[in-house]
Amino acid sequence: MVTDLIASKSEATAQASQRRSCQFSFEQRFESHPWFEVGRAMDGEAARDYLVVLRQGATRQPRPYCIYVHVPFCASRCRFCALYTRAVRANAEAVFDKYLDGVQQSIESHPNAYTSYGPTTVHFGGGTPLHLGLERFAALTQALKKAFGNPDSCEWALETTTFSLDPAVVEALAGLGFRRIHLGIQTLDNRLRQQYRRHESGEAAIEKIDWLQRQGFLCSVDLIIGFEDSTEAILRDDLQRLYAAGIRMFSICELRQRRGKELTATAHQEQSRRNYRFWKIIWQFMESVRLIPIHLGQFASSQESNLYYTHPARNEDCIAIGPYAHGSAGQLYYGNKLLPEYYAAIQIGVSPIAKAVLYDDRVEAILGLERELLTHRVLPETLDKVACIYSENFTGMLEFWQTHGLLLPAEDGLAWIVSTEGSWFIGNMIMQARQLAEHREAVSEQRSRYVEHP
Repeated sequence: MVTDLIASKSEATAQASQRRSCQFSFEQRFESHPWFEVGRAMDGEAARDYLVVLRQGATRQPRPYCIYVHVPFCASRCRFCALYTRAVRANAEAVFDKYLDGVQQSIESHPNAYTSYGPTTVHFGGGTPLHLGLERFAALTQALKKAFGNPDSCEWALETTTFSLDPAVVEALAGLGFRRIHLGIQTLDNRLRQQYRRHESGEAAIEKIDWLQRQGFLCSVDLIIGFEDSTEAILRDDLQRLYAAGIRMFSICELRQRRGKELTATAHQEQSRRNYRFWKIIWQFMESVRLIPIHLGQFASSQESNLYYTHPARNEDCIAIGPYAHGSAGQLYYGNKLLPEYYAAIQIGVSPIAKAVLYDDRVEAILGLERELLTHRVLPETLDKVACIYSENFTGMLEFWQTHGLLLPAEDGLAWIVSTEGSWFIGNMIMQARQLAEHREAVSEQRSRYVEHP
């Protein structure tokens, strides 16, 4: 098989590839996007019908799943935020009540509601979920438990900031069964925190993390690379202080300024080079403390130790609740409508799904490879499956990945791992793999478009 062909390369060649792994980059770097251009497009009603069929089949063989709930409200918009959210005053009772009513109705009518098996995780994101207020947030939590169940093994997780967590809030979260709090730290540097409207000092954030862990919560954090005034020293200090505070799951987000009038081509290139240097610092730190990449931008001690938003790695379905939320079920991938279309759909009893794509087995093989690339560990049988379908084109692409040090043999010899350089260009690798399914001839062209890092 193709993996045997690649594995037959000499150890010296593999070592040479590893040494040169950081000497090259793609001419253009691509991001990883959830939507694939190949597949059968479905409207909201057809997608909901598919979910119903899956639910009926699951009575014989249950499908593991998690739940993602999107709350699109914040007190104000952060300058670095690229998510779907709206700035709403804390006393906007009618806005919050309308959201709670609509989402509760969508939960009640969801095809997966009232089964005999519950979710592995329930994850609230946004936005700022606690901006709803504790009473509404508790009502939403109880509605989910009633409709989907609450197994003892289920991990309830919440995205928030340290500033939002006072003793009353934390006590309420513990009473509701939350086990993980994912904190938007972004940076501990006080100058940057003030500039980007973090409402507590870095020292206060560290104290809050220590306190939360003593209350029994699992804590994980978001860090951002790409702040214009950040430095390598600030990044190293952030990593060391958070690790010393007990953090064992880091989610790294890259702040990218888009090219346009405000950002020249030269400035854009310099920003990318600087972010790449930051990315290498992160990898070196994670290796030094033995945290491994478990999903796109996430590092933890093991895949099993962190369930937070890593359902693709476990090949689980994801139930999407709330406007904008994205989900998956079997070979269906879908995204919900935005406000106010989301409310309007629920009010008249139609599906709140805006768009969906159903992939066939041929495309699903590429998606299986994509999921493993995102977890940074690719199994030989996955490569063989893709090679059987896409033959020589995939063989050439795989050789290209290895030759340039993007995909390297794991130390245990049982898999392939995505290197530091490969993780930086993970969007390009996924794009190349998708081109196989899209019947494009651009793979060979892209293989020739390498330039050296300055």
